[in-house]
Amino acid sequence: MDIGIALPSVGPLGERDIVLDVIKRAEHLGFHSVWTQDHIAFPKVRESVYPYPETTTELAFSPGMDWLDPVAVMGFAAGATERVVIGTSVLVLPYRNPVVLGQELASLDRLSEGRIVLGIGSGWMDEEFAAVGVPKRERGARTDEAIELLRALWAAKEHISFDGRFTKLEDVVLASHPSRPGGPPIMIGGNTDAALRRTGLLGDGWLGFEVFVDGVQAKRDAIARAAEEAGRDPSAITLSVRRGIVPPFEVSNFLPERRSLAGSPEQVAAEMRAYEAQGVTLLVLDLAFVQPDIVDTMNWLAEEVVPLLA
Repeated sequence: MDIGIALPSVGPLGERDIVLDVIKRAEHLGFHSVWTQDHIAFPKVRESVYPYPETTTELAFSPGMDWLDPVAVMGFAAGATERVVIGTSVLVLPYRNPVVLGQELASLDRLSEGRIVLGIGSGWMDEEFAAVGVPKRERGARTDEAIELLRALWAAKEHISFDGRFTKLEDVVLASHPSRPGGPPIMIGGNTDAALRRTGLLGDGWLGFEVFVDGVQAKRDAIARAAEEAGRDPSAITLSVRRGIVPPFEVSNFLPERRSLAGSPEQVAAEMRAYEAQGVTLLVLDLAFVQPDIVDTMNWLAEEVVPLLA
């Protein structure tokens, strides 16, 4: 099983030295990947309800709480590393012009020598959609079309045309090309029926959020049904889950009531293996602590937990 680390790119920890330290330590300790996330603008007053209230606090979506841009963070990580995979968990795809995003990620994939993964979501905050000028009611259709267009642009060696509902192109080719033929893999984030169906129809993988072991099979089955409807092989779709983790020593945990992976190295490894038995091949771990505790937890994982997975 591969282990990824969610970067501290949100809030007071989102400073150069801290983020850089976690990125470099993740590579040095042999973790599979590092992951960043996405918000663009926050309203003074928000009525939209966050769909995963057990995983964070309202403070995270307040004005003054910085969220570093995911494309910028990926570029920062690519320049500081040689091996580790760099992904978004998740980037809100309908907020962005897919041609511009396609060029940005093609360049990042080229400069990182094929280490970029695009994890996408369709968004949830009404006020943020309004701020970027995109009707929220169009988010699903925009997401599906953007996935199709990104893949077409990344695969094209010559000029292509595209006749979409939201984007129309005539004889266009991106100004740069990705390192990998076809470009970065696209993983679909979310636990809703729509997200699971989109994964089966269009995704290279699934990014589940706070899905516990006993809930994986139902999600996996829904993805498989959609994939089979589309004539795709469900086994070719990567399954991943993002979870919080608390080590067996005192840490400054910002959300102690969160249900996280916890316990001795043997207990944590056993739960990870239970995910693997359900078909999950990647766990992305949230280390929601102050910087020294993040570092200590990464060291503990690498030294005491990961060897038990071998």
